[in-house]
Amino acid sequence: MRNSVNLNVPDFQPLALSIYVDAMETPQGVLVLLSDWPKLKSAIDPNSPFYKLMAKLTFIPFHERTLQEKSELLDARIREVEKANLEKGSFITYQNDLCTSPDLFVNEYADHKELVSVDAMTGIIKVIAKLD
Repeated sequence: MRNSVNLNVPDFQPLALSIYVDAMETPQGVLVLLSDWPKLKSAIDPNSPFYKLMAKLTFIPFHERTLQEKSELLDARIREVEKANLEKGSFITYQNDLCTSPDLFVNEYADHKELVSVDAMTGIIKVIAKLD
């Protein structure tokens, strides 16, 4: 007598689901691997008890995540904040291949970019070139 039916067949890939059946082979439940939850959750009502349980079971505190996972979680939010700051007149500073020495940076504003030199001792910023 078997107590489960393995649905790890092409029709159900890439999910590995098992249906638990009783002695009469009547379905009694479904086993969902926690690792498959990210693939399933978009199809489940977020207000359902099942969704809430799975979210709780698969929750990983931020400080326990890998650097890659943290980056993926924060990336969209960082882009939103950068965009909002640009719209308010602020700028984003970064280095790229134009920055051929440690004192060179690109200041990116909403409507233009500048290659600047920053004096580490005084903090004085000198515009080297307007970009774009």
